[in-house]
Amino acid sequence: MKSISRGYSLNECPSVKESIPLSIQHVLVLIFNVLPVPLLIGAGVGLSAAEITILIAGCMFVTGTATLLQTIGAGPVGAKLPIPLENSFVFVAPGIALGAQYGLDSFTGACLVGSAITCLVWIAFHKQLQILFKPYIAGAVVMSLGLSLIGVGINYCAGGVGAPDFGSPINLGLALGTILIMLLLNHYCRKNFLSKASPLIAIIIMSMAAAAAGKLDLSSVMDEAWFRLPRILHFGIKFEMGPVITVTVLAIFALVELIGDQSSAAMLAKGELPTSEETKGGVLAQGISSVVGALFNMCPTISGSANIGLCGLSGVTSRYITAMAGGVVLLCGFCPKLCALFAAIPSAVIGGVALSAFGTIVVSGMNVIKSENLTPRTTTIVGVSIAIGVGFSVVPDALALLPSWASTLFSGVPGTAIVAMILSVLLGESNK
Repeated sequence: MKSISRGYSLNECPSVKESIPLSIQHVLVLIFNVLPVPLLIGAGVGLSAAEITILIAGCMFVTGTATLLQTIGAGPVGAKLPIPLENSFVFVAPGIALGAQYGLDSFTGACLVGSAITCLVWIAFHKQLQILFKPYIAGAVVMSLGLSLIGVGINYCAGGVGAPDFGSPINLGLALGTILIMLLLNHYCRKNFLSKASPLIAIIIMSMAAAAAGKLDLSSVMDEAWFRLPRILHFGIKFEMGPVITVTVLAIFALVELIGDQSSAAMLAKGELPTSEETKGGVLAQGISSVVGALFNMCPTISGSANIGLCGLSGVTSRYITAMAGGVVLLCGFCPKLCALFAAIPSAVIGGVALSAFGTIVVSGMNVIKSENLTPRTTTIVGVSIAIGVGFSVVPDALALLPSWASTLFSGVPGTAIVAMILSVLLGESNK
């Protein structure tokens, strides 16, 4: 194979024959990450299978549209970095709780209002918020996100939570095989295309291995329709104060995760932190796509951290590759059969890719933190905030006696962001 330079930079667009496989591996990771959002919310509020497919179609349509807006941009909107936007896991638990108590129409209304308020708050106070969301805080959030997601990756590697064969040697072997293939291709083929496409190659090889082991079920593909339009406000819309406040608070703190991921993506693609224009454009794209998402029965969007990690694994940071993946996911919103084909890939195989990508996210967060000179003050802020956010994420029962909104805010990414910002204010610069 002809030797080519490793990776494609931010504004490089590879040839079609290379762009297709490079974008498909992003499609697989992106779809596998967002599919659980409508599945979990739908099952949690007791929707029928037909109604859950409506949620899935809306999720694919919104994710694809938002990714195109973020990567290609429209005027001042969009970071124009290799960052997909996807419906956020952060809102799954609140979606189930609020949907069960108030109804999905109230959750939809809360997502619409909360997203709009977040966008307006950023437009009005973006200078103040950018000062508050310092690089070491964004880096701490990215590290917390990666560490929290590692458990998700392990669950995928074991076959997926609830699987009857969870933790079986076959599942673990499929995940390990996926990781080993990627590592070998990245190490021995670093100067040619095989290294860039290592996640996709690993997925294809190990999916065939899964089929040989009887672990690949394509029956759902045959049962799905070829074409279906996403439905706007299928469950109606209603506005109630409690759900609106809950979603708005979460949406505002989700901005820290987005800014952290933008820092990570910019470091990978350009070797420097994002400009203020890129940051502002990225937040506007997230806010606008979240409003659109609510209209299509979905929760707010957030950056796709696993795909950013995939950029680090493959060395391909071209925003056009990520945009192509968004286009394919957008089409999946109209084609349930195609979406079902991607969803049929065994959890253990995707888990191998996801686990590697999540590890890359942790390292990216470290690099963002290291972009500033750490002092005893900033070290304390980073260390304590990560310990609290990740700690409560690992041991969620420690917050079981608190209201659901409190446990949501102090666990994982929201907990790390809240604690880091509070400590940053309390421990003023003069005390460093």
